[in-house]
Amino acid sequence: MDLENIEVFLEIARTRSISGAAKNLFISQSAVSYRLKMLEDELDCKLIERGRGQNQSRLTKEGEAFLPLAERLKDVRCDIKSFKEISCHPSITVGCVESMGIYLLDEFYNSMVKRNNKVKMYFVLSTDEKLYEMAQHGTIDVGYVVAPQQNKNVSTRRFFKERMILAASSDMEFAGTTVRPGQLDIRDACQFDWKEQGIRLWYEHWFNPKELPYIKTNSPPLAFSFMKNHDCWGIVPHSMGIRLMEDAQMRLYELENPPLERMCYRIAPKGYGCLYPEAIEIWNREIEEFIQSKQWLTVCKESGELYD
Repeated sequence: MDLENIEVFLEIARTRSISGAAKNLFISQSAVSYRLKMLEDELDCKLIERGRGQNQSRLTKEGEAFLPLAERLKDVRCDIKSFKEISCHPSITVGCVESMGIYLLDEFYNSMVKRNNKVKMYFVLSTDEKLYEMAQHGTIDVGYVVAPQQNKNVSTRRFFKERMILAASSDMEFAGTTVRPGQLDIRDACQFDWKEQGIRLWYEHWFNPKELPYIKTNSPPLAFSFMKNHDCWGIVPHSMGIRLMEDAQMRLYELENPPLERMCYRIAPKGYGCLYPEAIEIWNREIEEFIQSKQWLTVCKESGELYD
């Protein structure tokens, strides 16, 4: 059964139109009609009831019954078609929270892709909750989160930690290299709603809750863009601070009485065997070397499960 004929049928079913299917598939209406007839002849039944002028079409009873089979058949045929490429090129899927993926691990991803072009890598940026869900169902091979969850189907281990520092616009220059919280005005803050409870407690301890920050957001890219274009300060992971210093000429300071360090956790599925364990071994070894190469990051010595 020709996959192209299946695709024509599915597009007609979606658009309810011969002409619409032809337009979306970038082929002529006569080609659509020809492929549909080939499929109907092969199945020995009529799938589409053509409307006047072929502008409106509807599925026959047989067409309605065949539709879910056609969708599954297309998926299977596509999988078979790509099997050769997949089998020749091992692949791994890596998930990560947005702030870490964009401002720290992107450097590692790019390096890995260049040096290991025989291994296909798929990177997913999402929330802690979604990454745990993906790990539970085996749709990612490894993930990196900042808010651990107890899940019997997911392995959770401490991986590394980094200090939270102050990033401030150059026009807000402070004397020395260390700043006291009392020197900061919350009205000039770009407050990111980090998942870690310690950050929220730090803000609540040092600032009047009745006074609002310049901006508050849960989007790392939005916070990054805002801080590049406004005179403000923010409490950020050291890795994000490095990017702000490089891209926006912001100044970095240590904090007196800083928030707790940010912890990164490595998660992985339990009960799902990785198709390419050698690729995961390479990944794990090289990412640990990468983290160790950054002097502001500390690899955790505890190697056991966070939740037994």
